[in-house]
Amino acid sequence: MTDHINITNQSDDSGSVNDIVLTSNDRFERRFLLKDKRIGVSISECEDLEELGFDINHLRDAMIETAKYTLSLGGALAYGGDLRNGGFTELFFDLLNYYNVPDSNEERFYSYLAWPLSLNLTKEQRAELITKVTFIPVDPPSDIEIKDLNEFLPPSKGENQYLWARCLTEMREKMNHSCDARVFLGGKTSGFKGKYPGVLEEFVIALNKEQPIFLIGAFGGVTKQIVALLEDKDTSIFDQDYMADNEEYQKLITLFNQNYSEKPVNYSEIKEVINKLGWEGISLLNGLTLSQNKRLATTPHISEIIYLILLGLTQKFSS
Repeated sequence: MTDHINITNQSDDSGSVNDIVLTSNDRFERRFLLKDKRIGVSISECEDLEELGFDINHLRDAMIETAKYTLSLGGALAYGGDLRNGGFTELFFDLLNYYNVPDSNEERFYSYLAWPLSLNLTKEQRAELITKVTFIPVDPPSDIEIKDLNEFLPPSKGENQYLWARCLTEMREKMNHSCDARVFLGGKTSGFKGKYPGVLEEFVIALNKEQPIFLIGAFGGVTKQIVALLEDKDTSIFDQDYMADNEEYQKLITLFNQNYSEKPVNYSEIKEVINKLGWEGISLLNGLTLSQNKRLATTPHISEIIYLILLGLTQKFSS
């Protein structure tokens, strides 16, 4: 009979067959399964939410519950985004008021900020959140020159777009280096400022590190398209000609590939990597079975999403 891994933090045995009663340290380890683990969350609004019968509140609810259970099990969160009012970063900040880990000085939320977005972080924000948030401003890549690092650079046409794309990639790579697992949901497929749509680029970076990856596909966006590709279905996001139909993005691709030819924009390569990975590869990374991963990728039920993510994390991180 297969052993059942308990992820509820509650025991249904009486202890009658145990020679040793659980110590307080054993109970602590169960209660704080994710202590010293950092879970990266990749999320952004997506264009097909309403088409799928959802709205932004459904996406936020899924994100909030995922973050809440990560924090309640002692984990820390990492997110790379801006500081706009009402954005996802602000929602993460609010959650930190409710979850603390005993005997831990570890920060609970790591907010990664690419240059020049990091210039929008005020002294007042730092002071207000100093006990809750570790802000990590990420400098531009060392191979590019910025005239004045203290001057905000708007994401306008041409060279500015290229500099923004390189800086966003630098931030995402640095964030991913510190993460132990990644959760993906939503993700815009147009109107992005980087080399690739943000959620897609973070997925590719996580794959390169062979991290546990959890795909929540029901709410659409980039994540749903990744799931579709894993299911051998046609997906527009991996067609470079389709993605470059936007004139400004086409110019960015040309400029990017001219200036950084060692790591060019290449959607076909990403498609090939994901096709080779398959569901079997995802399962090897995150500890879930094929059927469990496919269920996670399609269910809109938040309780089921949380159960499956915690099951996978338990498989990967329990001693």
